[in-house]
Amino acid sequence: MKSTTIRMLRAYLLVASLGAVCIDACVVIAMLVFDVPERIFTSADFRIAMAASLLLLTLAARSAAQAAFEAALASRHVTLDGECRRGRVAMRDDCPHRLLVLLHVRIHGQQLAMSGVSGA
Repeated sequence: MKSTTIRMLRAYLLVASLGAVCIDACVVIAMLVFDVPERIFTSADFRIAMAASLLLLTLAARSAAQAAFEAALASRHVTLDGECRRGRVAMRDDCPHRLLVLLHVRIHGQQLAMSGVSGA
């Protein structure tokens, strides 16, 4: 498997894992604070709903990362080396959407070149 594919899959796995942690926290709070019975969280319907929730969370994170990348391009915190969107990405140190831009770069298999310039 190519290293870009592995990085892309790791990015998706990271987003899904963070979503699963949030869902687990909500389940624990529901059980402890609201006295929701455990049998509700072991049903097939709940599992299907949570799988769908993870899918939607992943798509929402991808969409947020895309929007952050486009905003960083517009503000010149990110530049593309090359003519197409698959080129090498240079990101300035002071990029306000840094984590989401990094997620976008990982998801799309682009190469990252850090640019130390912090003023424009």
